[in-house]
Amino acid sequence: MSEIPEPGPTAQREFDARREPRTTITLLRHGEPDWTPSGTSTNDPALTPFGRAQAEAAARRLVEEGITSIYVSPYLRSQQTAEPLARACGVEPVTIDDLGEVGVAVDGLTQDEVDAYFTAGSRRPLAEHWEGWPGAETFHDFHERVTGALADILGRHGATASQQHDFTVWDLPERAEHIAIVAHGGTNAVALTHLLDVRAVPWEWARFEMHLCAFAVVQEKSMGPSGKVFSLQNFNEVDHLVAAGLR
Repeated sequence: MSEIPEPGPTAQREFDARREPRTTITLLRHGEPDWTPSGTSTNDPALTPFGRAQAEAAARRLVEEGITSIYVSPYLRSQQTAEPLARACGVEPVTIDDLGEVGVAVDGLTQDEVDAYFTAGSRRPLAEHWEGWPGAETFHDFHERVTGALADILGRHGATASQQHDFTVWDLPERAEHIAIVAHGGTNAVALTHLLDVRAVPWEWARFEMHLCAFAVVQEKSMGPSGKVFSLQNFNEVDHLVAAGLR
């Protein structure tokens, strides 16, 4: 193997800048759920053995990041994904009910019926997507509760948001913290939209689509005369799953 060259001054400046302590939020999606344990769909499935192995792999990777707080959706698949991470980090997870996934109406359906439900819902006129999945929570309500959950979580750490012109700017505490949120594809996508100050659309889970047990990372950046914005540093990270032979 050839010798790896030393970084030049430009690379070294970037390395040094990224090592500076700053507020970091990691958004982890749950591992593989067992949606049809008895042949029909359930709204709150547990993880499969494969999903549990994914959660263990995520914990081994993220324990290196110095996570100081863990917040988790109330659903079983997210709770079970958070367990090994909390154990590895020595952090007691806090359940936030409003981090739950967007509502759907598929309980008791067969897998073929579930597939047909989502296919039909996806093919509606775009404006109708604001109504949410048929017979369930509207996207407006989903977006409001997830962004409210983020405000609650960040408020616990002394962070508040304000509007400056057309931009959302954050007032963050001087102490750097690493917050992990263990939730769902839809929940995490809405969180990214909100933290990155991106206009919402009613298919966030398609715009910011993450694999099972993948994670995304945002960090604070100073911007303007005062205040901070969030910068996307990593998205749909799956190297931990590849290394464990789980992808």
